[in-house]
Amino acid sequence: MSVYILSSEVYLPDLLDPIDIVNAIYPITRVGKKVNSLARRMAENVGIERRPFVLDLEKLPDKKLKNPEDHPVSWCEKIVARFINIVGRDSIGFLSVSYNISYHTDYLPNLVTQVVLNTGLQLDHPPEELPFYGCASGILSVKNAVSYCKRYRKAAVVLIFDQCSKLAYIPSDSEDPYLKKTMKSNLLFSDGIAGLIIIPEEMKTSGILPEILSVQVDYLPGDGIKMENGAFTLSNDVKNIIPPVVSKKVIKPVLEKYRVDKEDINEWSIHQGGLAIIDRFKDEEVLGLSENQIRSSKEFFRKYGNLSSPSCFLTFDHFFKKRGGGSGDLGMIVGFGAGYYMGSVLYRWD
Repeated sequence: MSVYILSSEVYLPDLLDPIDIVNAIYPITRVGKKVNSLARRMAENVGIERRPFVLDLEKLPDKKLKNPEDHPVSWCEKIVARFINIVGRDSIGFLSVSYNISYHTDYLPNLVTQVVLNTGLQLDHPPEELPFYGCASGILSVKNAVSYCKRYRKAAVVLIFDQCSKLAYIPSDSEDPYLKKTMKSNLLFSDGIAGLIIIPEEMKTSGILPEILSVQVDYLPGDGIKMENGAFTLSNDVKNIIPPVVSKKVIKPVLEKYRVDKEDINEWSIHQGGLAIIDRFKDEEVLGLSENQIRSSKEFFRKYGNLSSPSCFLTFDHFFKKRGGGSGDLGMIVGFGAGYYMGSVLYRWD
């Protein structure tokens, strides 16, 4: 039975100047001019144009939402409402929400239940909430949504968000032991949400939609991306460790199974862990993609930084909204991150 992506939605909060974020996290009055200058230079070298950020910089060191409408429950309600307008409330039978970092604190009942109550969804399958599966969490949600659609033949909604600004480490002074360990993560990560509505074949009416051919997930235990005493740290070895494993476990087996060459895939939505990580997929020993194939993933990193789990879906949303694919064109969404969890979604415009 065929399953399709009917619609894709993305919401990004206010776009802030990365230097303004640097000056708020590393003010000269607290860390000194030397550290502030170092952080500014690093931010300029990273090259992110504007970072979607929900953190109220004026309230630091307290980490508070700047706008109440950027609460994660509100984000989820916003996307669900858009999907209800497309298929109707009664056609949606399943909801999966995945994330790693959230400003949500009133967690009973859980976040996904609050979304169900506030949107009036009448689900026929228990909704699921998947926290802390790294930047592949959205792929896990898609896998479960596809299984639901095939079994129950109703629509499933997948929501993937992260609010990475919640993990911004605010150093106490220039001698803070975690100042250097956390500077990279403080300069890379942003906030946002993506959503998909997935439907069974009988709900497809007309037009070309992406048919999901395969969802592959895998795992390799590793702690190069981790929390340490409340500080979010990244190992310099991540770019060397993860891309080859991702290629071996969740990309190449899918290509082989469906007898697809990597050159046949026009739309690559690769997790924007950073330019160096994306570029690793050009190496022949990893995957051998061309610069053109990874261009969109790199473009969205330069625009917005690393949104964590929604990142690869941000790139997919671009392809979906562009509707450039002709019938038979192929695409792949690739997510990977802490854990290390990893996954891929192979689709064909049909």
